[in-house]
This record gives sequence, structure tokens and C-alpha cells, in this order.
Amino acid sequence: MPNIQVNGTSLYYETHGSGVPIVFIHGHLSSHHSFEPQVEYFSKRAKVIVLDLRGYGNSGKLNVEVEEIVDTQCRDLKELLDKLGLPKVTLVGCSSGSLLVQKFAETYSDRVNALVLVDSYFYGPCGPFGTKNGFWKLLEACSWISYYLPAEFFLRSLRVTYHRWIPAYSILRNELFHKRPTESIKQRMALLKADIDPVLSRLRMPVLCVAGRQSEWFVNQMNKAVERFACAQKAVIEDAIYPSHLCQPREFNRILLNFLIDQKLFRMEQQHSG
Repeated sequence: MPNIQVNGTSLYYETHGSGVPIVFIHGHLSSHHSFEPQVEYFSKRAKVIVLDLRGYGNSGKLNVEVEEIVDTQCRDLKELLDKLGLPKVTLVGCSSGSLLVQKFAETYSDRVNALVLVDSYFYGPCGPFGTKNGFWKLLEACSWISYYLPAEFFLRSLRVTYHRWIPAYSILRNELFHKRPTESIKQRMALLKADIDPVLSRLRMPVLCVAGRQSEWFVNQMNKAVERFACAQKAVIEDAIYPSHLCQPREFNRILLNFLIDQKLFRMEQQHSG
């Protein structure tokens, strides 16, 4: 699949299948590969678009100021949809990708049919550490050193954590070997500055929030978010941690498909195609 020039950068993207358009947006330290099980499943039923955000994977450099990163990535996505001739889509975002799709939906609400937020978080300015806690800011800054450590340094802990979810382990392991440290730090800084929480009540499209039962923090964040959205529902996936769509892909795919059918974005007969 091609790289395409949008908004002054090169974006890598893939399209699969035909029909109702669903765009999957990956999270931090990840790429379009994090949705491989969803591409395989939904490409038989819909038009699936995956991409590498600016600064990730095979896309261009994150050559903008930190304060402009999230807005710039939203404009990148908007121009990509324009060039693909997709006036309106369903957006599925995982983790920090869910912050991006919320920001996109606020800015370009007429381009979004529905939002699906997977293992998302919903804190306001400066992330979970607040604006005045210098200790946590220092700890966060120190953690950036880990971005430059070789992938092999993390393999043992990754293997232990995901020993029950081998497909998730395989994809996450591959992502470790393709990280872009400096740009990842810039993205992390941008995410810590993102003020998404006030956006929630203004989003009027259908919203589905998903989290894995064994990730208690994500479940709590999901419950808080559902209370703030105007039109939201939630789903908890049993026997799953972050990322829940990789730990239990069949269950996640079923939940997403049923949501699309309930919102009349999908015809019932498409459930059995392919």
C-alpha cells in the first residue's frame, strides 16, 4: 500500500475491503500493525483503513512543535480522508489514539458517524500527574530514558505479562523493534498536555467505550467517560488487559460489529458475509 502526501508530510496507510468505512487509529509506541486481527475480520464486511500517524511506523517525521502535534495529526487524518473520498467514517482509537479521535470528532464532527474508544483515558491538562506535582513531572521525564533502551531489554517482562495472550504478545513484541524514540518522547509530551476532558460533553455522535476487565484503571476511566458523553455505552471484555482488542480479538470484534449494527451503520446481512 502507498504512502500519501498530506498536510506537508508522508502518511503510510492501507485500505482493505469495501463498504462501510471504519478507520482504526493506533496508540502511543504502536503502529497500524496493532489492528491486524481487526483488519482480517472487518475487511470481509467493511472498508477498513489503517495508518501510521505522523511520527510512527512508516510515516513522516513529527516535525512540528509539541503543542501542535495532536491538532496536526487531526489535520493529517482529515486530509487523508479527503484524498480517499471518505466524507464520513467510524473512528476506532486505542489508548492515546482514542484521544486523537475525540479531538478529531470535536473539530470535524460532520466527518464522524461514531466513535469507539478502546482502553482509553480521559484526564485533562498535563496528564494524570496534575500541573503542580513536580515529583511526578520529574519521574515522567526520567522515564523517557527507557525509550532509548534496546527492545531486548523489555522482552522478558513483555513475555511474562502476556504469556496468556500470545497473539497480543507477538504483535507488541514486533512493535518494540520498530519504535522511534525521539519522536515518541515528543508525542508523549503532547499527550500529557492534551486537554480532552472538556470535549466529551460536546460530542453528540454515538460512542462505545471498551476496556479489559483485568485492567482496573482503564475500566475506571471508561466508567468516568461514559458519564460525560451525551450518547455513550460501555463494554467490558473478560479475561483481557491492555490492549483488550488484541488479548481477546474475537470478543472485541463481536462487540464492535454489534455496535455498528445497533447504530444502523451496518446491515445485518453483512455480519455473515465472507
